Amino acid sequence: MVRVMLLRRAELPEGLPVRAAAEERLALALRAMASRLGASDYLAGPELTADIMTVFSLSTMRNFLSFDLDPYPALEAYLKRIGARPGYRRAMAKADPALAPIA
Repeated sequence: MVRVMLLRRAELPEGLPVRAAAEERLALALRAMASRLGASDYLAGPELTADIMTVFSLSTMRNFLSFDLDPYPALEAYLKRIGARPGYRRAMAKADPALAPIA
């Protein structure tokens, strides 16, 4: 994601091979995550584990690197599941009270 963000901020043309390759890697990662989340509630299985580290890249990171999650309904459902968790809400209220919850 960081590579895509840097290439976009550098305003490199979309057709440039290095940018196209980075954009495709991002799409590949999103497809892989969506596929996994279509079969399980969380990335490592039926319970929340290190998912919270991944949520940043799908939620807050989108403030810096916009990308559309509409083609990935499993990712949107995942974010809503995480965002509805009381522990997540408490942590976000302390860490960044101005940021709207993802649910």
